[in-house]
Amino acid sequence: MVDQEIVVLRYGHRIVRDYRVTSHCCLVARAFGAKKIIIAGAEDKSIGKSVEDIVKRWGGSFKVEFTESWRKIMSNYKKKGFFSVHLTMYGLPLETEAKKLGKRGKLLVVIGSQKVEKEVYEKSDANISVTGQPHSEIAALSVALDQIQNGKELGKKFRGAKIRIVPKERGKKVTKKLKPL
Repeated sequence: MVDQEIVVLRYGHRIVRDYRVTSHCCLVARAFGAKKIIIAGAEDKSIGKSVEDIVKRWGGSFKVEFTESWRKIMSNYKKKGFFSVHLTMYGLPLETEAKKLGKRGKLLVVIGSQKVEKEVYEKSDANISVTGQPHSEIAALSVALDQIQNGKELGKKFRGAKIRIVPKERGKKVTKKLKPL
């Protein structure tokens, strides 16, 4: 498997209606190894602030960006050498395509919110089905990122973390690096 750069494009965010789901897409993208998420649709500063807070406490360098035009993002990332993967319930099965995607250096992973325009399917380099059943984009993103990276992201350590969970069978143990007074 090659070293990958993964960017997630969240298509069609709508303030109020999509806040919670988009926030969870951000958390999954970060935890499962993406460098950043670009949210196409209405700019929602509260999501940006929430994710910044997570990064400050839990570490890493994950970014949230907003754009009005998913078309420009897909075009710009194609010029940068990214392979665009649209996660859907239609398309080629993830289980047969994950290894191929894992060998690509740069991926732009596109996940929807509102009804996805036909043009998204046409502009994507690959339309990948994560099951052929209705499902959540949060679930599709987590399963796809895990499969594409062959589970390697699960043990990732985040630089600069002030909070870490200590694995144990029962109970909760959290370590905190507190700033000196």
